[in-house]
Amino acid sequence: MLDYELVVNLLPKSIVMSKQKTTIDIENELRVKELLAERKILMKDFADMIGIKRETLTRSLKGNPQYSTLKAIADGLGVSVPDLFKPHTVTPLINGFVSVNGDAPIHVGSVADLKKILADLEKVNAI
Repeated sequence: MLDYELVVNLLPKSIVMSKQKTTIDIENELRVKELLAERKILMKDFADMIGIKRETLTRSLKGNPQYSTLKAIADGLGVSVPDLFKPHTVTPLINGFVSVNGDAPIHVGSVADLKKILADLEKVNAI
């Protein structure tokens, strides 16, 4: 059996789910309005297409939509459920030490740190 705390500490903080209730501004996370605009479809017409009331669609896009509603929206738009959400870039979580040829360990806390170490190694190897 895995130790939950150990696993949580190994995962990037961006993917660890809190046990506390999280508030997400779903309206700013979903791309439904953008996808409808690209297709030149009005919200009312789209609601009719997928068999729900416009008010239900609007509430879903502003509140806490059920998966079944998201699935119906995605199917109606011809996309997957994840495609309904705006993409997020995840900054790599880097934290560790690198020792080269037995030298003192160098703290690495970012991609920039790694690039600097590689650049320094390339300079040394070029000589």
